[in-house]
Amino acid sequence: MKLVRESDCLAFDELYRRTWKKLYIHAFQKLRDEDLAKDVVQEVFVDFWNKRQLRNIHHVNAYLIQAVKFKVIDRFRKKDFIVEEVECFAEVLANSEFSDSKLLDKELNDLLQYWISQLPNKRKEIFLLRYEEDLSTEEIGKLLNISTKTVQNQILNATTFLRSLMQKILFLISLFFFGS
Repeated sequence: MKLVRESDCLAFDELYRRTWKKLYIHAFQKLRDEDLAKDVVQEVFVDFWNKRQLRNIHHVNAYLIQAVKFKVIDRFRKKDFIVEEVECFAEVLANSEFSDSKLLDKELNDLLQYWISQLPNKRKEIFLLRYEEDLSTEEIGKLLNISTKTVQNQILNATTFLRSLMQKILFLISLFFFGS
């Protein structure tokens, strides 16, 4: 590490050669995308090189693995994962041994009900009218004496938040079931 900190390119190249495959495998296990995993590892090494003189790292391998984990989490936060990848994971989960269990369905339903209960009252009312009562935005607007645009905005806010929450939950589940 001392040589890398002193900008020794050969030492950095050797560190890269010794660790890139392990880091790539770790990233790929989480991301399930070869190109994305390669990008994450490259970003980790670029950051490592750019900040080599600022950090006093004693356990380089542990540091690099942790950096990969943080980069993977950043990818999820930035929504680099498209809906197709989330759906693919959901399909894997649905076809797993848990698909026969009503327990998972109940837990997910309980989570959804809890989330709905946390919505602001008006947004909750609009959300339930739309998805439980199957009313159109025009019907909801007339019923509540509000504009259709307000109904659409409230539904968009609720579903955007729910989608974000579900992506986080799926990410945590994937780390638990498929992570190492």
